[in-house]
Amino acid sequence: MKHRPLLFTALALTVAALTGPATTATAAPSPSAEAPKEKGDPAPVDKAGLRIVKTDPEGQPAPGAAFQLLDSAGKTLAEGKTGSDGTLAVSDLAPGVVRLKETASGSPLLGTVPDQDVVVTPGEPTVLAITDPYKSAGLTLKVTDKATGKGLAGALVNIAPKDAKDDKGAFTLTTGPDGTAKAPLPVGKKTGSAYTATETKAPDGYRLETTPVEITAKPGAETTAALTNTATAKPTEIPTGNPTAKPTGHPTAQPTPTSSSSTGTEEPTATASSSSSPEIGTATSTPTAPDAKPEASLAHTGADSTNWWLLVTGGVLLAAGGGAVYAARRRRTREDQTAPTGQHRRIDDN
Repeated sequence: MKHRPLLFTALALTVAALTGPATTATAAPSPSAEAPKEKGDPAPVDKAGLRIVKTDPEGQPAPGAAFQLLDSAGKTLAEGKTGSDGTLAVSDLAPGVVRLKETASGSPLLGTVPDQDVVVTPGEPTVLAITDPYKSAGLTLKVTDKATGKGLAGALVNIAPKDAKDDKGAFTLTTGPDGTAKAPLPVGKKTGSAYTATETKAPDGYRLETTPVEITAKPGAETTAALTNTATAKPTEIPTGNPTAKPTGHPTAQPTPTSSSSTGTEEPTATASSSSSPEIGTATSTPTAPDAKPEASLAHTGADSTNWWLLVTGGVLLAAGGGAVYAARRRRTREDQTAPTGQHRRIDDN
């Protein structure tokens, strides 16, 4: 029994000599032991992936779109183009945040999307759906004079999607000195989108055009909306002087006298004094004015009217003088009749 360990040692040396050269044996590490790390080697990490699915606004695959993946420093990590099915797969990415940049849409009708950050995680590739918009149409608005074709400045025109509700997507353009204005029009369909152009304020001196103009905006194409305005009528010339007042009555047949004696309503007076006797006083004679005016008379000139009134005035004065003489004689007759007896006074009838 004492020689048994020596026997086992001899057998082990014999087996080692038969199987190979001799090496240094090391103890196997226990399950809890960690493998030694060399200085400077990074720790092993899991890889991440990204799968881009590119479509147009109507949901159809968009092949040929070019993309780049950038790190935080702007270094390109990967790049490629979408295939016929509109997809692009990128693998072997470090988990974290990468910057996605679309450099080309692959279609003359499609635009590109803005740059965006994408988070990629270990395991299954991250799926990112991207829809490129249709390129905007270029709108040129023209407002002109209907008669001359000259461009009109200052017109306000409302541009709105044809079937939009609550003025969604509507905006206003104002024409410049040449009568034009430009703006992009968003397009939602490959066949084009419909808009209306409605004038809300006419240029100065022109009537408002209330009939809307329809516009068809196609992706990446130029389109024009033309409106015409008619000039308002010019105001008639305003007279510089005031119109004369319309006469309210009819002209009279006889001229209107300017003196009080010519009205025929006042009583003219005349005074005469007797030069033959100091006892004779003054006397007033009041002629009777005619009761009725002649029914009609011819129109007189200024000279005829003056002569006629002179004749009338002379006749009145003559009558007044005669009346005064007559009154003086009657007075002297009464005085002679009442004189005392014995005194006689000769009455001169002449």
